[in-house]
Amino acid sequence: MTNCFGKRCIKPMNNKFINLQYTTIKTALPDFIYGDLRDFVKNINLYQPQPKILVEKLAKKHHLPCEMIYLTAGIDEAIQMFILAYGENTFVFTPTYIVYRDVLEYGKKLNTVFSIRGMDFVIETKNLPEATLICLPNPNNPLGFTAQEKVLELVGNNSQAIVVVDEAYGEFAHLSVINEVKNYPNLAVFRSFSKAYGMAGVRVGYIIASPKIIAKVKNKTQWSNVSYLAVGAAVSALEHEEYFSKMREEINESREGLAAFLHGLNFKVFPSKINAVLLKFSAADCAYKFFEHLKKENIIVSRGNGNSNFGLDDTFVRIAIGNQEQMEKVRQVIADFKVKFPAIYHCSGNL
Repeated sequence: MTNCFGKRCIKPMNNKFINLQYTTIKTALPDFIYGDLRDFVKNINLYQPQPKILVEKLAKKHHLPCEMIYLTAGIDEAIQMFILAYGENTFVFTPTYIVYRDVLEYGKKLNTVFSIRGMDFVIETKNLPEATLICLPNPNNPLGFTAQEKVLELVGNNSQAIVVVDEAYGEFAHLSVINEVKNYPNLAVFRSFSKAYGMAGVRVGYIIASPKIIAKVKNKTQWSNVSYLAVGAAVSALEHEEYFSKMREEINESREGLAAFLHGLNFKVFPSKINAVLLKFSAADCAYKFFEHLKKENIIVSRGNGNSNFGLDDTFVRIAIGNQEQMEKVRQVIADFKVKFPAIYHCSGNL
């Protein structure tokens, strides 16, 4: 069976495969999450719109008033809410996350600004006078990141637009502009429990914005839009921040280790602050053969846009970070590729 959402389809994988095409966290949730859900199970017979217990914890975490926080069913819902409310003329910096293409699904205008400069992701911070909504994931998916001062330049230069900074991977880097939301009435920040807490299937995200912005966007979703059980899992995660902070440190170390390994083999690897690395080959055929080599060894990665991005051509391959055992297998298979296919390996990028 295939689950399809618009044009995005996710096919279940056989357990023998190492599925590294999506940036979901591969480590199972710890047992304390399940134990902490008991009290929440008792109240799932009731509607629970914007449960105070989670809103208050997030307000405390970010030192913000509760009225500046709105819970969503993941960041995907938040993106769609802002498209509906403000997206008449939307600008995004590519390559980026595929859900921003939903601008087109809703009949709005999508403007893309290609932002790879050499080996870096570099956005334009100038005024975009026609923009009503500007979306910037930071750290960006599939590559790169933007310094805080550059993000604020973009916000300050575009007071006519709402600027969304999507921090789905925000806890993996020190780039957040959450503390600036009070200072810029046109700034909104998205956060999620999908990556930073390894709970993509729970579908809990949140918006941080002025009460005026929240009042407009909240009418673009259901009255009670977040599962109360999901809220329970998020509350439990916040109460065990040390565990998840260590998890993120280990993922960052694993990403940097894989990037160093690939650099050592002379692959062209882009800078990243998310739980994935992006490679570029000199030709699409080389990327395809590398992709197929991994697939034959039961490792599934993303080639070109895959199911997660847009703005990439077929010379790109993205590898998500798995658990320690999976990444050891990935290294073995990539080293084997160099030995078995030396001619193809020589179009891997830097050679």
